[in-house]
Amino acid sequence: MARPHAVVVPHPSSGNINPALQLAKLLHHHGVYITFVNTEHNHRIMEATEGAAAVRGHEGFRFEAIPDGLVEADRDAEDYDLRLSAATSQRWAEPLRELLLRLNGTPAVPPVTCVLPTSLMSFALDVARELGVPSMVLWACSAASLMAHMRLRELKERGYVPLKGNTWNQFISTCVAINQITCYLQNPVGSKYIFFLRKGSKYI
Repeated sequence: MARPHAVVVPHPSSGNINPALQLAKLLHHHGVYITFVNTEHNHRIMEATEGAAAVRGHEGFRFEAIPDGLVEADRDAEDYDLRLSAATSQRWAEPLRELLLRLNGTPAVPPVTCVLPTSLMSFALDVARELGVPSMVLWACSAASLMAHMRLRELKERGYVPLKGNTWNQFISTCVAINQITCYLQNPVGSKYIFFLRKGSKYI
């Protein structure tokens, strides 16, 4: 029987990368072949700060990097988090698809048997489904935030969101996901906030 091979795809933020890496190490300890997917930007940072050995990997544990879809000017923008989240959902599917196909064609690498994204990377589930690969999601946030996210639809139905009146003057920056629908409340321009829903790669 071929060795199981999990491709771990964390959102490119430390709050997602760290727990995903811990889970990847545990799975590897129990015999699972791991491919850990970084962005090219984070890959370069790791090499610069920790040395090339940090991303070299070892037997049964490899690092791969794909572009994050941002230009360098985006990284200093006030709404960087929003731009990054939009880029991951809109521009990552094809590089991830190409990576999975390449891994399946690489000698001495077992076929991919599971795609494991963190919760902000739901596009990876679509790619896995398209290629017929099982998938599961790692929730990398707190239990309290999970409960809040699970109630997002109810909050919208009751009229609590989008926020109205003076509530807009309060600073809220959060990204929540429920199934394929994502809601962003951000502060991109001054004190004005925006509210929108994402379904798949389309914003409505």
